[in-house]
Amino acid sequence: MNRQPLSHMAVVLLALTLANPHCLAAGSGIESMEPPFGSGYAPEQESQKLTNKGFRSYQQALYYESLDTPKDAAKSRTALKKAQKFLRQAAQKDQKNVRAFALLGEVLAMQGESRKAIGAFNFALQLSPKYYSAWLQRARVLLVMGLVNDVQKSYVVLARNEPDLANELLVAIDTWLTNREQPLSEADSAFMEWRNTQG
Repeated sequence: MNRQPLSHMAVVLLALTLANPHCLAAGSGIESMEPPFGSGYAPEQESQKLTNKGFRSYQQALYYESLDTPKDAAKSRTALKKAQKFLRQAAQKDQKNVRAFALLGEVLAMQGESRKAIGAFNFALQLSPKYYSAWLQRARVLLVMGLVNDVQKSYVVLARNEPDLANELLVAIDTWLTNREQPLSEADSAFMEWRNTQG
């Protein structure tokens, strides 16, 4: 068999391949393309997007709750469920997303899940002890739970670092003390005395 034409044909095919860069790129192009499933975003970016969705749903829940009608109360609960779903997904995508954990704490608190809310705030504060808005929101939940010693500790942190947030906490404490229906316990009385010594 004559091998000359075959080698000539191989040279022609090689020349055609080099002349058409798309042929060469076909192999490498597959590796550089985005995966066919998923968003194509890095986990941190995806987490931020989910956090923003969760925040918007949380804001909707607050709005519906402010309208104070049974129909809007149902809408608020639905929005809170969505917010919790998005924020949990955000936290799973990026377990260093402090904002997602802090917002999840606020959502859980609004749903009446106080202990879970404290857990979310604690996780946020482990990641970033200087996330002072989480200190404030956590203290509000501790107040509802009647854990006044922990509320005082939170106030000390805020007074030292964020006086405006510390003042917000004092307002929440005053509201709580005013609205209490049960008689004051010994700890509550000491707490009230402590409150009276603050600014």
